[in-house]
Amino acid sequence: MQTLLLFLCYLAPCLASSQGLGGSHDAIPRPYDKSLDIGVRGSYPVKKGISSKLAAPETNILRWSPECDDGRYHFVTPRGWKVPRPGPMILDAKGSMIWSQHFDNEFGGQAYDLKVQRFKGEDHLTFWLGDDRIRGHGAGEYYMLNSSYDVVRRIKAGNGMAADLHELIITPEGNALMIIFQPFPFDVRPVGRKLNDVWNHAIWDCLIQEISIDSGEVLFQWRGSEHISINNTYNVLDDISVGIRNNPFDPFHFNSVQKDDDGNYLISVRNPHAIFYIDKNSGEIIWTLGGKHNDFMDLSGGHALNFAWQHDARFVSPSAFPSIYAPPRSQSGISTRLMTLFDNAAMDWNYEYGQPYSRGLLLELTFLTKPSKPISKRTLQPDSPRPEPLRPLEGRALSGMSKQDADKIAAINGTNPAYTVRVIQTFENPSHVRSGTQGSVQTLASQDPATDARVLLGYGLNPVLTEFASNGTVLCDIRFGAASAWETGDVQSYRAYKSHWVGKPRDSPRAAIKAGKVYVSWNGATEVRSWLVQAADTVDGDEKAWRDILQPASRTDFETAIALPKDYRKIKCLRAIALDEKGEVCGNGVSNVLRPGFTAALLDQHRQHSTPVLILGFAIGLFVLYKVVGCLFAWRNGRKNARYQKISQA
Repeated sequence: MQTLLLFLCYLAPCLASSQGLGGSHDAIPRPYDKSLDIGVRGSYPVKKGISSKLAAPETNILRWSPECDDGRYHFVTPRGWKVPRPGPMILDAKGSMIWSQHFDNEFGGQAYDLKVQRFKGEDHLTFWLGDDRIRGHGAGEYYMLNSSYDVVRRIKAGNGMAADLHELIITPEGNALMIIFQPFPFDVRPVGRKLNDVWNHAIWDCLIQEISIDSGEVLFQWRGSEHISINNTYNVLDDISVGIRNNPFDPFHFNSVQKDDDGNYLISVRNPHAIFYIDKNSGEIIWTLGGKHNDFMDLSGGHALNFAWQHDARFVSPSAFPSIYAPPRSQSGISTRLMTLFDNAAMDWNYEYGQPYSRGLLLELTFLTKPSKPISKRTLQPDSPRPEPLRPLEGRALSGMSKQDADKIAAINGTNPAYTVRVIQTFENPSHVRSGTQGSVQTLASQDPATDARVLLGYGLNPVLTEFASNGTVLCDIRFGAASAWETGDVQSYRAYKSHWVGKPRDSPRAAIKAGKVYVSWNGATEVRSWLVQAADTVDGDEKAWRDILQPASRTDFETAIALPKDYRKIKCLRAIALDEKGEVCGNGVSNVLRPGFTAALLDQHRQHSTPVLILGFAIGLFVLYKVVGCLFAWRNGRKNARYQKISQA
């Protein structure tokens, strides 16, 4: 019986996918499919198309709200051990693929950090491509694509360095913010190396650069080792083969950078469990949130500082969440900011610090607008015991924490009441997803200033996209890989974003016929709302020769299947036309011409997926022909031998 149920679980999605790649444009997504989550169809189940060679991920929706269908698209970069052709990918709000492309290189073509950014008044796609063989960071460059998916720029780091995969931010001035990982000679004995081979010691130093995209000039550069003590790290150096030139130690690990309206820089540094705020002029550290040299007093019982191995720290607008947050009364010399970050609470399979699952955090920070002294000089001094907090944590403080976390928070909690941090909201997936690497938090601003923004979490190492209401309620929960493969690296996407985008490919739609249906798809086209099937008796360039044979069919997912009339083989020529929401023909929206005659019926105009069957049929035909010819020759030889014998007997 169990075998039968397993077979039915496998068969159901197969039958669904045989009807084309998805449901109608306005339909509620199909219900959750447990067979996909338990890996019946592998870690990365896909739907193979008829008209296209592209394979779309079989997304699985655990929770859905129409609020998520807001006209924005998801931007991900699926990759991993079980993703055969990784690359940047766009999904619609319901998880249906819109665009995917593999940009091959000698390192497998694994892309990172796909997002929409504005440059010179136009929206572009940007993503990283390069050498990511050194786990956790890379050396490469950022690609910039226009709305037709042409590569229009390749953005490189300055000063002869290579851009890391973690970050590219295009500023309103047309500059690029990026991160760099660089092997750098550095004494690592303070963090545990026992050998005195200082000449051979090295770290992965981290830098941020702001460069002019047009000229390549480096406008600002900041090196971590010049400002942050390596003693701040929670990364452990306990391997004799690490911390040397051939295998540098990673004490910092920058993974996000943001330039605020004041021109200062906010940097997330994973391994010290800390966020640093950097002065734009001096490069000095204005303040540190989290980690061994934290400056903030936790007003949420330790839960605001109890983040570890975090990613993607961002300042967000204080007006983004009007129903759950009201800024405090303005005070001279005091700044108040909201910040989001992705709290991994794990590094790989190291779960020593933080919550038992990953989460998004919305924090409020207050700090002195003009600090009385630079903090960076203090952080470069040897570590010293922290003074006791002015407000010791007690009551609900430290509840739900391990002893190690409680001890950590008690030790680092700030003592200056001018520097405070508190939790405004947490965003937690009900499945308690824990991602040991990567991850992102994005605030999705509302068009109505009186309505709260929503929040999107991408779970990095795990193929999960979760959209939350401002109160922490899950609105939509989408998976593009099996839950059975979480934490394995089989399927992952460094970050996930959601943005408006208009894609207008230069290529035309592709159509194919199979089993009495025409299948049509158009990689990258966002404006198609329906398909119109037309017929003609000849193809001579006369558009008037084409006539509509069916009512327009709503676009479904990446590929739409449209049933043809029963006598479709009598039609000499067929094509599909892409129509936008006004019913007008999209630019380049005319498909290839199909000829559903005898030859088409034989081949079913579905050659790319029928090739194995055709080859097998051809081989069988050759074998039969060989046998027939062999028998014919044997028969003829037999007759000759018979004549010869009769003559000799005579």
